[in-house]
Amino acid sequence: MDLSNLTSLGGLEGADNTPGLLNYVLWAPISWFATIAKAPKYDPTAVPGTSAIIATKHTFKPGFGFIRIYLTLDSNELKGSVVGERDGRGQKIELEGFHPGNKAAALEFFNLVKNIDGIMLVPDADGTYVQVGADGLPVELAPAYNSGKISGGRRGITVKAECYAAGIKLYSADVEMKPGDQSPTQTPTA
Repeated sequence: MDLSNLTSLGGLEGADNTPGLLNYVLWAPISWFATIAKAPKYDPTAVPGTSAIIATKHTFKPGFGFIRIYLTLDSNELKGSVVGERDGRGQKIELEGFHPGNKAAALEFFNLVKNIDGIMLVPDADGTYVQVGADGLPVELAPAYNSGKISGGRRGITVKAECYAAGIKLYSADVEMKPGDQSPTQTPTA
């Protein structure tokens, strides 16, 4: 692999670097996609960072698209770590967040999706989407319910998601929502 065009990485130089995630994720089952876009392979002649960006839009079968999952602000965190042995390393990407309440529709949703492979878009505090899951390396959801206590705590579902990946990728193309679902910029309704 030709790494001769790698350059030094500078600091922030006064730019914002706001930590955290927005209060939702977008998710869709693999079966809803017509095509799942990919980032290009590393090319030493391309603009630096190109191989970390999915710039082509995902397409869906008619009537489908991403759905929005509300998460309590500041309850969610996305982590990526190196896994594997020397000469065989990859990434494990994990998200954890909290979906409040005891609504039947939410309980049913999480009862079903624990068995479904998907793709998730996670917006950071700047609104940049990190894609979790890919074709062949889907994200899996593992929800956990908690009633909380009368004296305190939270009642709802802790949403855990994980996948394996060759690396962390940003999604910069248009986001297609499921018809009738909220756009990513809309506030969720009760």
